[in-house]
This record gives sequence, C-alpha cells and structure tokens, in this order.
Amino acid sequence: MEMIFSVPSYLQRLLVSSQKGMEGIAQELADIISVPVLIADPLLNQIVSTWHKEGTKIEYIETAKDSRKLKEPDPVPCVLSAREELIQGISMEIHVDGRVRGYVIAVLDGSIPPLELKGILQYTSTLCSIELQNTLKMKQDRQRLREVFLYDLLYGNIKKREDIISYGQIWGWDFQQAHTAIVFSLKDFDYFSDDRHLIDLLFYMIEKALLDRKQRPISIKKRGEIILMYPSSPEGEADHQLEIKNFVTLITNLSQSHKLSERIAAGIGRRRIQPEEIYRSYQEAKVAYELGLLLNIAVPFFSSLGLERILYNHDLHDLKEYYENTLGVLENYDQIYETDLMSSLSVFAANQFDLTKTAEEMFVHRNTLRYRFKKIEEILDEKLDDMNIRLNIIAALKIKQLGKI
Repeated sequence: MEMIFSVPSYLQRLLVSSQKGMEGIAQELADIISVPVLIADPLLNQIVSTWHKEGTKIEYIETAKDSRKLKEPDPVPCVLSAREELIQGISMEIHVDGRVRGYVIAVLDGSIPPLELKGILQYTSTLCSIELQNTLKMKQDRQRLREVFLYDLLYGNIKKREDIISYGQIWGWDFQQAHTAIVFSLKDFDYFSDDRHLIDLLFYMIEKALLDRKQRPISIKKRGEIILMYPSSPEGEADHQLEIKNFVTLITNLSQSHKLSERIAAGIGRRRIQPEEIYRSYQEAKVAYELGLLLNIAVPFFSSLGLERILYNHDLHDLKEYYENTLGVLENYDQIYETDLMSSLSVFAANQFDLTKTAEEMFVHRNTLRYRFKKIEEILDEKLDDMNIRLNIIAALKIKQLGKI
C-alpha cells in the first residue's frame, strides 16, 4: 500500500527563507499569516521586526508551562505596544540547549484564531533555534580564533608586522596605529569564588566604555586579569597618558555601584608604535601593576617608574647583598639597641634629605634630628651629605619597599 504524506506548503517556504537568516524567516512568516511578526531575545529586545509602527515595544510575555518537557510546546499570549496603544499577540519560545534564547511573536488582528497558529509557530521556532545554534557556533569559533591571535600577540609569537596587521583587519583593528597595553585585575583574586563573575562584569564594563568611545575593543580575559590594547596616534605622549589615566579612572568610577572600585588595580605599559613589540608593553604593564600595588600608586605607568622598575626585575641575591652592604649594619643596630634610626632615615630620604621638612613631618626638633643623623653616619661610617651615599640609601630603601628582602 502506497503511503502519501501531505506536507504543508508553508514548511517549504519557511525552510527556504531560513537561508536568509532571522530576517528571511520573519518576513516569510509574516507573508504566510498576513500579520506582523517579531523575533525577540530573552530580554524582550527586538532582533527582527516586520511591524513598521513607530515606538513598537514588547511589554509582556506570559510565562509558559515547562515547555522544555513537552514535545510540542504551546504558544502563549503576549502584549505589545505602539504609541501607548496596547495590542495582543501570541508568542512561541525559541529553545537552544534547553534554555530559552528568544521568542517568535505574531501580532493578532482577530482574523486568525491563536490555536491555528500553533503549528506554524512551532516550526518557525525550530528554524530560529537552528539559526541561533549556527550563529552561536560561528561566534564561538570566531572568539577562539580571536583569543588565539591575541595570546600570540601578547607573548610575541607573531614576528612579522604585516601578519599582525592582516590578522587585525579581520576584527576591524588597525595595528598600523600605536598601542599601549593596560592590565586590569582584582586585588586578591580568587578563582574559586564569585570573583570569576566579577571579572566578567569588569570585562563587560571595559568593553562597553570603549564602544561608547567609538573604539573597537582589543581585549582579552586571562584568569584574573583583563588585558587591553589601547590605540593612540604616534604623537602627543603626554596627551595619550592623560587619556589613558582618565579611562582607568572612568572604569574605577563605573565600578563603584558594583562595589568593585576598591579592588580594581591597573598597570600601563609603554606605547609601542610597532605591533610586533606590543608584547613588551604587556610585560611592562604587568610590572607596573605589581609595583602600583606595592607602592600604592593608583594609575601606575611603567614609563614613570624609574629606579623601582630596574630593581624589581634585578637578581634577588644581588639586591639582598646590596641592601646588606648599604643599610644592614644600621638595621642590626636598631634591633640590638631597640632604636628607630631606620625610620628616621627613611623619612629623611623621602623628603629629599631636607632637614626642615623632615622635622616638620616627624614633629621632632631639628637638633634632635641632627643628633640622630650624626649617629647614623657613625654607624654607617659614611657622610649623609655625599650624593653617592644618598643614592645608595635611596636604592636600598626602594629594595626594602619592593619586598625584595
């Protein structure tokens, strides 16, 4: 016995229309049922609409029963508005991987009973689900390629300038411009806590702030840090630094409502005109970030760090030996005799070895300080008015401040 199956013509029409994406599906469905059609995301933002009324808005969609357990989920009523006029509609959920990823909505004009739309809305929802899955996969593949490129860029794996410029053009990035690496992170980041969600939130704020500035973000998340390549023109270093400082301050201010501002720290590398040297700016930004935390600098620029950046990357054994040779005997004296000469010397150095300023800061009489510094000279067997000795003391104090001993 020959079996004949009757397939509604609209199925073929909708299937063909899906080659044009969501727009094609929505337009074909609207032509078939002769009423306006909208496709919305889970937050009821319109993705596609064939309804040309001004000020169209989706006001409400009735919550469906657990349609994920049903083979054929039912459509549910919804309410739309246009110029303060409320209009009835019917909606079908779009599911992807067991989650509601959007809605297909038909505007009701009274000519078609809602039940008669069930089958065609179900089929349309399936086509939209397939389209969203394909779009999501493309985005994921594109994101993976983007991340691989940025990792290679940040670790200096791409040597040819032409290759970097060509790859950048895929995402609309102009690597013929100079760029500066900026590192953002959360202090005391804990991967196994809510900090993972907070870093996602910070990443979103940074990218949105860049888009608001008409910049296409060149950014990536790496565990507890966010790395950003900030573009600039090759001229005007001072103006560029001010722009970056204002941007970092903006992110800190934006994060206040999320109680993040006290935890955000940043570091800024040097501007690099050649794209194959951006990785150096990233390494510098990480150093600036660490030194910013140690030295309590709100917006640390690597280019503004002098002696600190040299000492930070120097051999640890040499630094300890240098410190011991310079101030070790004075520190030992303090420990043995329970004095505080090291503290006085630190304040003296911080005030450019100005006796008056040091006395004012410490609330100590100048003659008392003179006695202390004479005692320090005896212990160190050096004169504190010697410029070379002063430089040695400053370097030794920086080593201690950087936690290198």
